Amino acid sequence: MRYPYVLFDLDGTLLDTNELIFRSFEHVFQIHCPNTYTREDVLAKFGRPLAEQMEEFVPGKGAELVKTYREYNFQQHDALVRSFPDVEEEIRKLYEAGVRLGVVTSKIRKTTLMGLELCRLLPYFETIVTADDTAKHKPHPEPVRKAMEALGADPARTLMVGDSPYDIQAGQAAGTAAAIVKWSLRSEEELRSYQADYLVTSMKELRSVILAKNE
Repeated sequence: MRYPYVLFDLDGTLLDTNELIFRSFEHVFQIHCPNTYTREDVLAKFGRPLAEQMEEFVPGKGAELVKTYREYNFQQHDALVRSFPDVEEEIRKLYEAGVRLGVVTSKIRKTTLMGLELCRLLPYFETIVTADDTAKHKPHPEPVRKAMEALGADPARTLMVGDSPYDIQAGQAAGTAAAIVKWSLRSEEELRSYQADYLVTSMKELRSVILAKNE
């Protein structure tokens, strides 16, 4: 196979958490800074650690905003989160084919595990690197390198899969190939501008890329 090691971003890649994220931010904005920011403002920061985003939205009050966000997010999580089409089936097929799988996310471990368990994906992942596990976060390569170290992965035979430029930049900086998923909320034009090695339209197509014979 072409990529025996595959690392996945979580939100927007495996799990459709978009509505939960938007509603959580809207709840925060309604309380702390009404009539200030839109969903487009939130989307522009997708993929970065929550604390960084909140500090940029309301400087000096980031921790307070994070607390409000997480209280709402935990409460609404299971009602609003689901996996994207064919994710569970295709991840299972990759696992059964012997691909070593990991998650590299900017989320905290608590909500990462909540989502993976809810969508029945947790058993397939050998390593999970969250915002709690590294000092630096995507687009810095440290989280990707940590996941590869846990898997004993060769960067040249590793694929990082995500939906944001931070996923692509982190993977490529760590020496991996990178795939961007087309089911992101971002436009195809924007996705292509990230210069990933692959732009995939479905989980089935992604599996074909991963399991393809080496040229």
